[in-house]
Amino acid sequence: MTRDSVDRYLDAIYHLQQENGVPVSTSALARALGVSSASVSGMLRKLAKEGLVDHTPYHGVTLTVTGLKRAASLSRRHCLWEVFLARYLGMPWEDVYREACRLEHATSPEVEERLAAFLGEPEACPHGYPIPSANGTVSVTPLVQLSTLHAGQGGEVLRIRGRNRDIVRYLADLGLIPGTKVVVKDVAPFDGPLMIQIGSEVKAIARNIAASVLVKLEKGE
Repeated sequence: MTRDSVDRYLDAIYHLQQENGVPVSTSALARALGVSSASVSGMLRKLAKEGLVDHTPYHGVTLTVTGLKRAASLSRRHCLWEVFLARYLGMPWEDVYREACRLEHATSPEVEERLAAFLGEPEACPHGYPIPSANGTVSVTPLVQLSTLHAGQGGEVLRIRGRNRDIVRYLADLGLIPGTKVVVKDVAPFDGPLMIQIGSEVKAIARNIAASVLVKLEKGE
């Protein structure tokens, strides 16, 4: 059980807890990591022995206080590097995740805080994930998947979930990036595509891809 594999699991559980609440199901974790449920179950048993998670078979997993602290610190370092790479090195946002994964493990607490100060204490990474504070707290905004909206509903894109580079690049090409305002104009039946308005343009997006886009609904929706 390497440190990288442990951190990968903690990071996935951490973000799933933010998006879906607790506990996190084994199947949801397997989908997020792209591994089998059997592999997840085996790793969760090891993490439980380390005191990083509470895992009850068939009832899901939650981070312990120790696991939450480690995951929040990891997420903070990772997100700060994503902001730096995108803002100052001009790296495409679909590529910053991979590079930030390399940098986060080599970042000391002193460098972390100097980096945060240099960046002006940013609140979110380029993908829209909130950046935990130095003490591990994070602000949580209620979000919904774009794929669940009905015709006439709309809001502001705040987050792109998942780390698939091709999907992230495709969404960026459509203009679906954090800060974008969208309105669903029509929803095709039988799991067909959504027609969404972005600015003055109306574009089609498959429902499974739209599930990666998290939106803050307009007031009154």
